[in-house]
Amino acid sequence: MDLATVDLLLRAAAFALALAAALAILLQSPRSVTARYAAAVVAGIAAFMAASAPRAHEALGIGAFFFNAWCLATPAFIWLLSTRIFRDDPPASRWRLAVPVVLVAVTLLGDYGRFRLGLGADYPEASRMLFLAGRAAAIVLIAIACWHALRHWRADLVEQRRLARAGFVAICGAVFIAAAASEFLFGGAGASLSFLVVAHSLLVALAFGSVLFVATDGAKALLAVSEPPKTRAPFAVIRASGSEAALAERVMAQMKERELWKRDGLGIGALARELGAHEYRVRRAINHHLGYRNFNDFLHDFRLRAAAARLADPTQDHLPVLTIALDCGYGSIGPFNRAFKARFGVTPSQYRFLRTTEAVVSETGQLSR
Repeated sequence: MDLATVDLLLRAAAFALALAAALAILLQSPRSVTARYAAAVVAGIAAFMAASAPRAHEALGIGAFFFNAWCLATPAFIWLLSTRIFRDDPPASRWRLAVPVVLVAVTLLGDYGRFRLGLGADYPEASRMLFLAGRAAAIVLIAIACWHALRHWRADLVEQRRLARAGFVAICGAVFIAAAASEFLFGGAGASLSFLVVAHSLLVALAFGSVLFVATDGAKALLAVSEPPKTRAPFAVIRASGSEAALAERVMAQMKERELWKRDGLGIGALARELGAHEYRVRRAINHHLGYRNFNDFLHDFRLRAAAARLADPTQDHLPVLTIALDCGYGSIGPFNRAFKARFGVTPSQYRFLRTTEAVVSETGQLSR
């Protein structure tokens, strides 16, 4: 059996496995936005196998255009997926959905134009530069997705999601960035057939692993923990049994009595050392029994509640906002302002002003009566 036949079989296997995994993800969580992004990413493997096949346009006709567009959009879907899985406050802005559309439009225009086809047919050199710009943008999007996965890895309290961060970065780094960068590495001629056989064998393994992951409910569980809970009672022990619950209560007691939350740069490791407990047990106690998914959110709850109380206190009106921020454990005014506005909808200065205004209105009303 020659290499061309082996490569064709590998493409067919990866195509079928990837589509099966993507369909299974959608069937398991049909209403989940995160599941749709995950399915789009996995199906991107199938699209790549079809779009990059020899003489794909002759065999598939208009279908080749569809697979090529899906393949080019996959880096954008990887980025969108990272914002859903690895952030507890996924952005709801609809403009983000325009990113895969723009990426595909720009890259396709350059891709066809460099071969003197389509709208850019008369400008092959400019089209090639446009195509390379699209490929560079794809690499940037995947790099940002990896950054999302790594950024809060240490502070993540959800065990399964912490493991997924490492796997996400490894797969994106090893597979999708390599695919996006192939044009820079091999040029228009493409990679050799022997190299493609090895690369496509790895994609078959990845697609097969995706099927197994879905079949064992791994994808369903990951998507479930990636969806933030609708409500959470801050500082309340929501599961009060066992040694972990006792540790959760001890965490709360130490944070309040010793005001550990005031320490600039306090992390989960430092808190575990203060308690004389293993870091993984402290993670589980805060996550399972206090309901927090991220240590930074846990820390911000203490700091922002204390800051809001001080800003609402008329006897502390003489204190600058920066002083209150530093006293509450923030190293500078910028992060404090952003965190405060995200929590209360107004800046600290506006919060203080509104409290003063409400007090004046209340007093005026009492005098008029």
